[in-house]
Amino acid sequence: MTRQQRIATRHRTAKFLGRTAAVALLAALPATSPSAWADRANGQVELGEASHQDTVFGAYMAAGHAEAVHDFQHAADLLDRVLEAEPDDPLLQRRGMLANLHAGRVERAAQLARPQIIVYPSEVDIAALTLATTAMRDDDWDRAVKILKPARRIALARFSSPILAAWAEFGRGNTDAAIESLEALRTESQAQGLHDFHAALIFMAAGRHAEAVALLESQTANLEATPIGVVRAMARAKLGLGQREAADDLLRGYDALNPGVTFIEDDIADLSDDGELTPIVLGPKEGAAEAFIDLARQVRDQAPLIALRYARLGVFLDPGNDLGRMVIAAILERLNRHDAAIVALGEVDRESVFDWEARMQIADNLISMKRDEDAIRQLEAMAEERPEDIDALDRLGYLMRARERFAEGTEYYDRAVDRLDQIGDEHWRLFYFRGITLERTKRWPEAEADFRKSLELKPDDPYVLNYLGYSWIDQGINIEEGMEMIRTAVSQRQNDGNIVDSLGWAHYRLGNYEEAVVQLERAIQLRPSEPVINDHLGDAYWKVGRKLEATYQWRHALSLDPDDSLRETILRKLEEGLDAVEAASGAN
Repeated sequence: MTRQQRIATRHRTAKFLGRTAAVALLAALPATSPSAWADRANGQVELGEASHQDTVFGAYMAAGHAEAVHDFQHAADLLDRVLEAEPDDPLLQRRGMLANLHAGRVERAAQLARPQIIVYPSEVDIAALTLATTAMRDDDWDRAVKILKPARRIALARFSSPILAAWAEFGRGNTDAAIESLEALRTESQAQGLHDFHAALIFMAAGRHAEAVALLESQTANLEATPIGVVRAMARAKLGLGQREAADDLLRGYDALNPGVTFIEDDIADLSDDGELTPIVLGPKEGAAEAFIDLARQVRDQAPLIALRYARLGVFLDPGNDLGRMVIAAILERLNRHDAAIVALGEVDRESVFDWEARMQIADNLISMKRDEDAIRQLEAMAEERPEDIDALDRLGYLMRARERFAEGTEYYDRAVDRLDQIGDEHWRLFYFRGITLERTKRWPEAEADFRKSLELKPDDPYVLNYLGYSWIDQGINIEEGMEMIRTAVSQRQNDGNIVDSLGWAHYRLGNYEEAVVQLERAIQLRPSEPVINDHLGDAYWKVGRKLEATYQWRHALSLDPDDSLRETILRKLEEGLDAVEAASGAN
């Protein structure tokens, strides 16, 4: 781009943004004001044309809001409308491309990406990756290679671009050139694993299994730390060399160290049944999609929007990749777009290994959206579908606890416990959570039995110790034993405000008011917005003679939306004083 072109581009962008800023001022004028129309049109624009401009400006403003709240479908629609009026604005093209990509409209994103790589042909960033992906989808391997060849690769494209280029080279039948394309990864720190994995997949796809084994051998030396994909690739490479027993030993060895991995269990079953393993990738499109989705998983916590783009491109290339849909849904959940996450999860194939997990996540998203009845219907149907499984009932119990419908929660946990043929250590949570619902419905003997059972299955769990110890102390029973439990919990979770609060309250119940203040002040620092902790600190202040601070603390607790019972107690303390409230309570 020449200097004159850059100046013209900036002028167009500034002009458009200037008009957008102006419409915010115009919106404050009365709709019927003749001067408003005159100012808007600068004496040149007719009423109908001004209305059209208002529509464009409004769409631009609304698009900004939609982007801010991650409503990508709406943002893409709005930016497409704005682009009809300003089709050559590079800033709008970029935003429109990203919004469409985030929304999963890859072909539209590619249309908006095309002018960007014409302007910046020496860079490979998300625009070039989008165009290369559409070329690969259309089997245009030459074009994909051409797009991905430039030396300057931006951001995460430093990793993804060499892998895509390698699979594109393989797509046009050149295995050696594909391996050579991956060499760029060797210049990147921590990219050796990516290089070896995709090189091994390419070698296997070309029937060169010995070279794949040689690449992966060092990575499978410590099976406990080896990525699942590498283990599965190595098993297939060994099988390709006719080493079925070695492949089986590898899979079983990994399973022994990391039990419960569905992919590994399925591989072991397949190898045992018919002596074969399905390829990890079926061709170059699936290989490139694997790279996109793997990278998306790696960066989704640090850079969720970048991860979403990559996952969308991966699923576009390989529509059968349900792992990609699961990744997309997880990112959308993180961005609080539960509605869009449900759409992505609903596209997971019912025959997929991810089907059950996808439907459980749909229920989770329904719960997050407070669509409780829809979630209950979904989870009840799943509980009926698998009468030996407790997952759906456990989730229903969670929903009832979250909504403080504790009696109903107990019923779901009862049903889950009834399904257990054998109680194992992994079921400690089930008894812990049922204990909570029992305690909250004043069925203390049963709750205490469940907490003890939970500790039997998982001794010294800090949360169970804290709940049981606090409950005892709050009731004025087993105070010494409860104190010891809470001390053990605090030693494990020193920065958990609720657990530190329990320690402070234990000291209070034992009459150690000065120490109670110390611990409760620390708990407040850890959980300043918790009304119960503020109330407890108010009580401790009162006992050490700091009565003005006590009333302040109780008033602050009231501002934090306590439940009705706590609110009533605090109001009584503010009106009558703690001593009178405690005396009345003791009298009762």
